[in-house]
Amino acid sequence: MSWMGIWGCDELALQFARANRRGRLGGSFLFVGPSGVGKRTFAFALGKTLLCRRHFAKLDAGVDGSSAVDLSLTDEEELARFTPCEECESCRQFDLHAESECVVVPNHPDFHYVCKPADRSLLPISLLVGDPEDRNQSGLCFELNQTAYMGGRKIAVIDDADYFNQEGANALLKTLEEPPEHTLIILIGTSATKQLPTIRSRCQIFRFAPLEREQVAEALLRRRKVETREEAENVARYANGSMTEAYRALDSDFTLFQHALLDALAQRRIEAVELAKKVVEYVDKASKEAIVRRPRLQNVLRAALAFYRAIFSNEPAPDAELERVIEQARKSGYSEESAIQCAERTLTALEQIDQNANLPYIIEAWLYEVAAIARKM
Repeated sequence: MSWMGIWGCDELALQFARANRRGRLGGSFLFVGPSGVGKRTFAFALGKTLLCRRHFAKLDAGVDGSSAVDLSLTDEEELARFTPCEECESCRQFDLHAESECVVVPNHPDFHYVCKPADRSLLPISLLVGDPEDRNQSGLCFELNQTAYMGGRKIAVIDDADYFNQEGANALLKTLEEPPEHTLIILIGTSATKQLPTIRSRCQIFRFAPLEREQVAEALLRRRKVETREEAENVARYANGSMTEAYRALDSDFTLFQHALLDALAQRRIEAVELAKKVVEYVDKASKEAIVRRPRLQNVLRAALAFYRAIFSNEPAPDAELERVIEQARKSGYSEESAIQCAERTLTALEQIDQNANLPYIIEAWLYEVAAIARKM
């Protein structure tokens, strides 16, 4: 099965389908999981489905959820029913771009989407409750308290929930705890532990797992990112179940830098100072703004993390060049223990990026410590 063409989400879709059919759909949800596994795509598809006249007809009829439930439906039949009709006025206004690499927000008057601007490190409170001069007279919470334009549900998707501050979370608490009638709010983040306890406790949590390699490969072929299945499968091995990682692996500039970086990391004697300069130079080429440079450094660290994991997991490398570098690392003396230590230090560096630490400091400290680990092998 593949609900709405979204891989890996059938079990989650079944839960929503059954709850909706029984009139027991909650109001506040938290979607968590790695980047690039379909959380936002699923949220948009869910929004279109629940806004469809077919699925809020019960609201018009005043059904309270106490009616008998058909328990004879198979999973396939349940999911087949839980799809938009594509014919009603609501469906015609909701363009769903499930195949797009970038965010294409549906243009529907009862669908609201909020995310962290690219030039900000936190989700601005003004997006939730308006600017100071018109506080509580605009923003998402204000919009959700208005009557639905099309007489059915209102759906809100709040992306980048990892980037709430205390003030923003407090502004949203009442709406999350008691959503307006026929309103559904979805928060999207990477981990439940990154959410403030006050947010987490008010939401039903849905966890999204990494995609299967075959699913990543099929998506790459379907989106015409590669020409052959062999190429798709090679990229999928490196993607760690994430389409974001898969697209990164297709970036030729990044691939060239990645091979040079890993070739240096594979040596027993790592020239940490020189390598740090090269990494800083590569990261700084992205932009003068830290908000743009951070994702580029995350790419570098994730490539290193995949390299160290390949050493101690003995899984096949995604391409011949990376296999050569991994073999060089093993010849240099990398053991399972030393590779694990380097992987743990790399994870620490990734966490420091989320904490807005100084990027050159992160790079220098990371390389100094992995070089020290390599020297002890």
